Amino acid sequence: MKKVKEITIFILAVVAVATSVFLIFQTLMPNKSKTTTTAEVKTSTKHSSSSSSTKKQQLTLVALGDSLTHGVGDTNNDEGYVGRIKTKLETKDPVEVKTYNYGKTGDRSDQIKARVEKNTTLQENLAKADVITMTVGGNDLMQVLQQNFLSLADNKLSSAMPQAKENYATKLQQLLQTVRTYNQKAPIFLISVYNPFYVYFPTLTQIQKYTTEWNKVTKAVLNDERPTYFVNVEAKLSEGQYYGRSKETLLKSSTADLADLSDKQLEKVLTNDQEKNDYLSPADHFHPNAKGYDYMTQQLFKTMQKHKSTWLNGD
Repeated sequence: MKKVKEITIFILAVVAVATSVFLIFQTLMPNKSKTTTTAEVKTSTKHSSSSSSTKKQQLTLVALGDSLTHGVGDTNNDEGYVGRIKTKLETKDPVEVKTYNYGKTGDRSDQIKARVEKNTTLQENLAKADVITMTVGGNDLMQVLQQNFLSLADNKLSSAMPQAKENYATKLQQLLQTVRTYNQKAPIFLISVYNPFYVYFPTLTQIQKYTTEWNKVTKAVLNDERPTYFVNVEAKLSEGQYYGRSKETLLKSSTADLADLSDKQLEKVLTNDQEKNDYLSPADHFHPNAKGYDYMTQQLFKTMQKHKSTWLNGD
């Protein structure tokens, strides 16, 4: 019991540190609600053929969400997945892509909704969007973990989660409906949440269980708010370099086997400043690093390509 409570304290401490990193990034980094475009000469050259008349030559992408849209942890300073998807789309299709990044670190679903309702510039950009991307839900889940500290420590989150999931479903639906008041046609691509603690504590299974269930709630809500599409990055970002390998491999390589660790050994594990997941940032053990954002972009691109007719074809 003592060890589980220490792990719980560590998890909440990581969340607190991540929140501090959010604020630092917001202070030091330039305003992310900006427009990014390519040179017009590039577009005129690549769209000279007659067949291009049936496709859009310019694409407006509006990104809404939390720190994952903001790009926290991206050492390439490419706005996380937002800058990367712009480059990938322009290289593949090709089309001139204009992006508006409205990611804000620490925001929950209700806070993103409030920003949409208050920011007239955001509303105007939403109205002209051809594509809308979103990251949402991670901070909602972290709030539940924080509010149910004792239940988490005792592995008894099951009593709190049904109501928490219902509340999240309602808030997410309200957010999507608010976005739709400004743009009813543009497809929404929503990226899943993941469990940043999985590689550290593979035996603490309830966090992974409820991360998966959180994503199921998201997918269920999206089914009622079309055209919306779910981009699943949960497994790879949770499991990192252990993805696709047996859990026994992770357990053997992990020093976080609770049954074998003394309190002193556990403390050493919890205070280690080296990231154990190759897809997450060592700065906070929480957000994706450049490799993690590359993977998010890859999955987003694949999903967008499957539904290309919803955003690339001209009116």
